[in-house]
Amino acid sequence: MAMQNITTLGLDRNPDNPSELIINDLNYDKFLDPLYNVHLNTIDGNNMRARGLRPRNYAATPLGHYPTAKPFDIPLIPQDQWQSLLDQQIAAKAQLSNVRLTGNAGQPIPSRDQNGKGYCWAHSSTSANLVVRAINNQPYADLSAYAVACIIKGYRDEGGWGAESLQFIAERGIPTSQYWPQQSMSRSNDKPETWANAGLHKFTDWIDLDPRNQAQLVTCLLMGYPVVSDFNWWSHSVCSIDLVSVNPFRTRIWNSWGDSWSDKGMGILEAQKAIPDSMIAARTVSPAAA
Repeated sequence: MAMQNITTLGLDRNPDNPSELIINDLNYDKFLDPLYNVHLNTIDGNNMRARGLRPRNYAATPLGHYPTAKPFDIPLIPQDQWQSLLDQQIAAKAQLSNVRLTGNAGQPIPSRDQNGKGYCWAHSSTSANLVVRAINNQPYADLSAYAVACIIKGYRDEGGWGAESLQFIAERGIPTSQYWPQQSMSRSNDKPETWANAGLHKFTDWIDLDPRNQAQLVTCLLMGYPVVSDFNWWSHSVCSIDLVSVNPFRTRIWNSWGDSWSDKGMGILEAQKAIPDSMIAARTVSPAAA
C-alpha cells in the first residue's frame, strides 16, 4: 500500500513535546535556511548549520557494491502490523531513542556535532555505531567522526554519503576522542595507535536498503536497527532511530548539530520528508571495550 501523504498544518513543534521539531512537506524550506536554524538554536549561536551530503550515485555504487553490506535480506513487516508493533515498542520503552537516552551509564549519549563542516555523512554512521553499542550493552565510547571524514576526504571540508563512511568504519573502525579529538582536523592525529583504537569500534554487519523504500525503513526501525539516512532534499545525512507514528507517517532522527538542536539533538520528519533517498541499517558492531 502506498504511503498516505498526511501532514500536519505546518507545525514546527511536536504538540506532545514542544521541545521537539517537526519537519514536513509544508515547512521544510524553512529548515534549509541557515538563519532559521540560528533562530531555533540560540544556545550555541552558530551562524551556519552545515549539511554536506553528496547524493549516492547508485549507478556507480549499486546495492551490493559495498563488501560489508548485504542487500536488504530480512522479511518485511506487513503494514497492517506497524501500529500494533509500534504501540508495543513504545509501551516497553524499547525504542532506539530510549536506548540513546540511557546508553551512557544511564545518561544520554551526547549528540555528535559536525561544527560547521560538511561532515554530516560521517556523523550519521558514527551515531548509528553509538546506538548499536548501547543496544549490545557495551560501554559508551566518545567516537570521533572527524577521523573518518578527514581520512576519506584528505582533510578537505567536503561532502559525502552515509554508505561511504560506513564502509570505512567497517574496514578500519573509528577512534575515540582520546586519539582523535572531536572536531579536530590535525594531521598529527593520524598515527598507528589511533587506528589500533579505531579497530575496536568496527561495523561487522549492516544492510543496504533500497532507495526510498518505506517498508524496509519501517521494518528496520521496528526491529531496532538504526538507519543511516541520506536526504537529498535536505542535503543532509542523519541517523533515523524511531518510527514515531504510522498515520501521519513520522520518524525520529538523531542529528549531528549538537544537543541544542530540537530535543537533545533529536527531531521528527513527517510524510515524504521522512523517506531517505539512501539508507543503510546497522546491525552489529565489534564487541569491544571503550
